Amino acid sequence: MGSVNGADAPHRGQLEALKALYSLQEKDLEIDRLQKEAETLPQDLVAVKAQVEALESRLADLLERQAELRKEYNRHSLDIEDLTAKEKQAEAEQRQAQSAREQTQYENRIQQIKDRIKELLELSTPIMEAMENLEGEIQEVEAELAALKPRLEELLEANRVRVEALRAEIALRLEERSLMAQAIPAPVLKEYEAIRRARKGTGIARMLRQGQVFRCEGCNVVLPTHVAQKVVQGQLVRCPSCGRLLWKGEG
Repeated sequence: MGSVNGADAPHRGQLEALKALYSLQEKDLEIDRLQKEAETLPQDLVAVKAQVEALESRLADLLERQAELRKEYNRHSLDIEDLTAKEKQAEAEQRQAQSAREQTQYENRIQQIKDRIKELLELSTPIMEAMENLEGEIQEVEAELAALKPRLEELLEANRVRVEALRAEIALRLEERSLMAQAIPAPVLKEYEAIRRARKGTGIARMLRQGQVFRCEGCNVVLPTHVAQKVVQGQLVRCPSCGRLLWKGEG
């Protein structure tokens, strides 16, 4: 690469602005880090929260299954109750029967009712057993939740205090940032902020020298000689590769 001249006097003020802009970016990155830290839940809180959510989901499934079984059991109970009433009515009518044929008809009807009642009772027994087993599982899950929830509340409160402290620190950094921004020309600051939004956090990069070549610190691309010359002179130049503003650095 050809020679790169030093800054001309007209551009020295621009160099100072770029230097201040780079410092501002360091403040911005610090604020970004604090904001990310505030938004990120501690691992122990994440783990306990996941446990509680899993138990709550399991409990909801168990309660839903319990409700289905109870509904089925109640339906059988109502059917048995209805059939029992019909059986008593048939027995009463049988006693009033006037002929052997009527007696036999009622006897057959009563037997059919008894068989259906027996069938429903047989169907109800496993349902009742399943309900009892479910009740035991529900109690176990509820006990686990009761033991975990105080720990979750403790971790949530600790996280609230942590985030509150970080928010206060962020507010302080933002005040410092506001003061630093006053030293930077508004058009330069506006351009930097637009690039920073587009480039995920960095709007300005140093130009690094490696032997006879110059590279953009942001994307590591070798800069053309004429671009490097403008950067050294303090002109407002963007990297032709990544689009970030370039500053020649302290060296």
